[in-house]
Amino acid sequence: MFEELSQSVDFAWRMVLYWWWLPAFFVLVKKFDYYWNWWRVELWFNTVWKPLLLEIKIPKELPKPIKAMEAVMVALHGAIFNAPDWWEQYVTGEPQTSLKFEIAAVDGKIHFYVRCFAEYREAIEAAIYSQFPEVEIEAASDYSRAVPYDIPNKDWNLFGWDYKMAKKPQYPLPTYERYVEQNVEQEEIVDPIASLIEGLAKLKPGEQIWIQISASPIYFGSEKGNDFVKKALRERDVLAKRVDEKKSALKPLWQEALDFIIEGPKPEEEKTPELFPMEMRLTTGERELVEAVEKKIAKPLFSCYIRNIYVARNDAWVGANWRLMLNYFNNFTSAELNSLDVWGKSLTKVKLSPVPFLNDIAPRRAFVKKRRLLRTYRERYNYYNPWHHGDEGAAIVLNVEELASLYHFPSQAVAPSPGITRTESRETVAPGNLPV
Repeated sequence: MFEELSQSVDFAWRMVLYWWWLPAFFVLVKKFDYYWNWWRVELWFNTVWKPLLLEIKIPKELPKPIKAMEAVMVALHGAIFNAPDWWEQYVTGEPQTSLKFEIAAVDGKIHFYVRCFAEYREAIEAAIYSQFPEVEIEAASDYSRAVPYDIPNKDWNLFGWDYKMAKKPQYPLPTYERYVEQNVEQEEIVDPIASLIEGLAKLKPGEQIWIQISASPIYFGSEKGNDFVKKALRERDVLAKRVDEKKSALKPLWQEALDFIIEGPKPEEEKTPELFPMEMRLTTGERELVEAVEKKIAKPLFSCYIRNIYVARNDAWVGANWRLMLNYFNNFTSAELNSLDVWGKSLTKVKLSPVPFLNDIAPRRAFVKKRRLLRTYRERYNYYNPWHHGDEGAAIVLNVEELASLYHFPSQAVAPSPGITRTESRETVAPGNLPV
């Protein structure tokens, strides 16, 4: 008996000795793919990438509605779309480029920016001018590099965070259409950005607020786009009670095969005839939610991240001013649909822990978080980058209507604040048929 046990242990040890690398390969191959892809992309950004920051100066009168910004987002989706193939992804490192829509309030002066790849400048300007011919677009210096690199320090401090979606990204955010429908009878213009602009205009010298929205187009024919649409349609069917939520969850092929071996073929359930289909038994709220999910995938999509920072000198620090950013994004919150929540991993505030050791190093942890958030904002790192958190699953998916609701130009009627840099008129080239 002991001899047989010894032989079994010896056989098991030989299996581990000669085949230990096989499970290690399956465990590490995903990590290797991640870091290889990240290295190639970083190399491309450091050698080929030529960033350009465009400032958009708004005219004194801007009568266009928010829906015009949605048309701009649709044009930009097609203008910068360039899905990398296998060679570009793993060899040259060229990624699908993205746009950064940014709002910066510096000492009470408000600026609107679009950061892009320099080669796309003409296409981006054409998309914006097509709907807003009154604006002026010019190259600008990076405002985020006008403050010290070593914040927090004895003179400066900051507070900020990134956002994530409260529910699955297939559920949409409330958009500007909600405010238009609620106020169409009163004939009033309601724009959530008005409260943000008014608050930003009251910042004192030494205070700054930065808001950054990155948007990378998703093509419906790509693997990522098709996967998102499949998940959205599955959520729709679950909401419409066409399928059971537990049964609708997709299992890997190996798990289905293992379940078949262990449990055997599952007996077919007897279906009882129903007088009315499930769609007719939905409540009004359930029906609206199903329509909202379908509406989201009916328009072009962007993979996004949202980041904001309040940075100020210590002698000008006002602790409550960071709530201006939180209050603005709270306008796009709905218990039935979706909302944007603070992503705890990125929040520069360190909460108390029941472990005394963690409380002792809490100031140091907050210091590291602030330095990391400032670096990721300046370098415009996405959630996939390991210098941030390496969590691509937290990326936000928005369609053009949602993105236009979050970032658009305020009109003079909605936000007449003097803090916005406005132009009296746009300079244009004189027509060629003028008499000389």
